[in-house]
Amino acid sequence: MNRKQIVLQYRTQRLLKGHRPCVIFLKQNNGKIYTQGTADFIMTIGKENLYFQRLSFFTKKLLPNKDFSVQLSRIKSYNMRQVNPVVKCLTLYTFEKYYLEIFFYIKTADTYETETNIAGIIKMLEERGVKELSL
Repeated sequence: MNRKQIVLQYRTQRLLKGHRPCVIFLKQNNGKIYTQGTADFIMTIGKENLYFQRLSFFTKKLLPNKDFSVQLSRIKSYNMRQVNPVVKCLTLYTFEKYYLEIFFYIKTADTYETETNIAGIIKMLEERGVKELSL
């Protein structure tokens, strides 16, 4: 099942918590926001939160007990970087000096919506006063 089908399936079932769904993956890091291992998520944005709904590894079913969210008011700045030719990383920094690295695939047939929706989420964050960092 490709990323477009995953999002469409959960969107039509009305199981997504926010808007602008993106299929992303998170890795364990020292940022203190997400401390588990590598996993796939559907990221969406709401009025006050950024939602992360966990997907199972093989079946891509939602795992509600492993979901989490980040309050938009905590986000201070962001940085976008190219990891390799087909992966980008959006890093969100909080006022508490924590961070969250959000990885997503680009330049494939089923990633266009994710790329567009992440650009929309960034625009919404900038409207809330979140600044871009150039590292």
